[in-house]
Amino acid sequence: QWYQRRVRGELAREKLKMEEILMPGAQTAAVLLIVCCSIDTYLWRYTVWPEAVVLYYNTWLNKSSNWGTQPLLWYFYSALPRAMLTALPLSVMGCLLDRKVLKFTSPALTFLALYSLLPHKELRFVLYAVPMLNVAAAHFIARLWNKGLEFRLAALASALANIVCCGVFLSASYHNYPGGDAMISLHSTYPCTTNTTVYIGNYAAQNGVSRFGEQCDSLYHRQWNYIKTENLTTSKIRHYDVLLVEPSEAESYTLTHQIVGRFHVFAGLDITSVPPFIRTKKREAIYMMKSKQLKKSVEVKGF
Repeated sequence: QWYQRRVRGELAREKLKMEEILMPGAQTAAVLLIVCCSIDTYLWRYTVWPEAVVLYYNTWLNKSSNWGTQPLLWYFYSALPRAMLTALPLSVMGCLLDRKVLKFTSPALTFLALYSLLPHKELRFVLYAVPMLNVAAAHFIARLWNKGLEFRLAALASALANIVCCGVFLSASYHNYPGGDAMISLHSTYPCTTNTTVYIGNYAAQNGVSRFGEQCDSLYHRQWNYIKTENLTTSKIRHYDVLLVEPSEAESYTLTHQIVGRFHVFAGLDITSVPPFIRTKKREAIYMMKSKQLKKSVEVKGF
């Protein structure tokens, strides 16, 4: 705040020109843009500025709805409650009881309102607003802290509830990427020096499989080929060496392939009678299937 007041004062007295602020920022942005584009171009193997591509597709072309849509107020009744947990009602109270706090959080609230107008919504789009809302929650807790022991205990109980919920969510997230587990097992089973074609089904591609996990797809391992093309026929897919498919799809390939790995995904919670009294439920989500024509015998440990 001291630095901001000084900058505003210098601008008001015309001792500091606007270009003296903008030029260093522009120069820094240019350098970082060159660095980022160079890294992304190397990783993706063609000249690209990913952020600009996404902005153009989602905003200018307004095609973000192709990836799914959510109701107008989804950020407020679903995304933020899951992200902030008990801190959300505390931040609301902080804003209602102090106009200065409301003024402080108004940029974040405006940001959330504007992003709510876009039909395609994801929590990661608005995470930048969470720290400012957490400040409002902290301000309210500070007021409670000075009101007596019972209020301090309530604040501590809120923090403890957040920690417990975060632990549960962490367990769910840990088991929500079976495609990544399948890729780890795949690369530990087949050496990159063998000729291998891998078909990656739609579910696997959306739940853990990424270009960064394709360890054998480099300038030195041209023998590997990862296939993510959608709408391929069953007869075409049967020609690939390894398949990462859903259990419901596996039956179509049992004549030509055998299951060598089963990978699980989070499927809810069970209440138990022993500590910690909660157990994570999992279900089979992805099968790794090996072509029966391959000579190599493999046994893959499921996740």
